[in-house]
Amino acid sequence: MASVRRPVSGFAILLFTAVVWVSTALAQPPSNRRGEAQTRSAVQNPSARGGSTTPSQAPARPAEAPPSLFDKDVLAPEYRIAPGDMLQVFVWKEPELSREVRVRPDGYLTMPLLGDIFAVAKSPHGLAAELAQQLGRFITAPTVTVTVAFSSNMRFFVVGEVAKPGDYQLLGRTTILQALALAGGFREFAKSEEIKIIRQELGLGTDGRSVTREMVIPVNYKSLAQGQQLRFNVVLKPGDTIVVP
Repeated sequence: MASVRRPVSGFAILLFTAVVWVSTALAQPPSNRRGEAQTRSAVQNPSARGGSTTPSQAPARPAEAPPSLFDKDVLAPEYRIAPGDMLQVFVWKEPELSREVRVRPDGYLTMPLLGDIFAVAKSPHGLAAELAQQLGRFITAPTVTVTVAFSSNMRFFVVGEVAKPGDYQLLGRTTILQALALAGGFREFAKSEEIKIIRQELGLGTDGRSVTREMVIPVNYKSLAQGQQLRFNVVLKPGDTIVVP
């Protein structure tokens, strides 16, 4: 009796293929299997390779806010007493010692019990501490406060090729741009790139007497007006003289 061939079912073919694939995979070394796994992972996740498909960018840092014009580090240094200043000296619970005194041209002021006290180039706080120390010889634990009632030195001067040369009150923080605006701007032939600020710094010498140091600060208005060198926008100090050739 002749044999009858039966057709191979699809399920048997699929089963045979799976057995062959598993046998081949088991026959490979473990290192090859790890390499293939890494390759498949890299294909599925491009960032897992040496880098992402797009260049990485560091997160942008927030821009720092510019300092306020009234920050302590931006304002002028501590005020120094000058000849002609009117000072209010207050001694707590001592009305006979509290008074308003003017600093003489020689730099001294006169206080009851103490006589002449040199005040020029000292800060109001420093002068108050000195007065309290000396008054301690006559009264117990004196508390002294010194305030500036009127400053003879809070002015600046503009000379040369400007519309309105003269002296101006220094009210608060004033830059050279603001000062030139107050002076009415330049005349026709002004050399605005050769402006100079002549500044006198008042201080104390080694002998305790006041000394004056003079410096010259060059200012290039043309560069400043173009916004290129903002360091030329100098903040004025009492007594500054702006020279516009």
